[in-house]
Amino acid sequence: MADRNMMLTIDEYMALRRLITSERESEGSTLSMDEKPKKRSASAKRSDKKMSKALEQANEELRKQNGELRKGVTQADVMTRAHRIRKGM
Repeated sequence: MADRNMMLTIDEYMALRRLITSERESEGSTLSMDEKPKKRSASAKRSDKKMSKALEQANEELRKQNGELRKGVTQADVMTRAHRIRKGM
């Protein structure tokens, strides 16, 4: 059984790091090389642009000049307002 206070040498530590890194790279690279990124639909792009504008407007309405949220307002309130604004666009 390994002692809790046992320290790795620098060589052992670096070998362990290389092993972990190489495993991660090999797992990720096999997945990413096979698949092409999916193209986003035009409606999804439009929706994101509208949401971006709506978030800017909602933040402007619900935040103080210094960027803090107004008293009693949460981030959930900001998102709810932004969704409402986007729906009206």
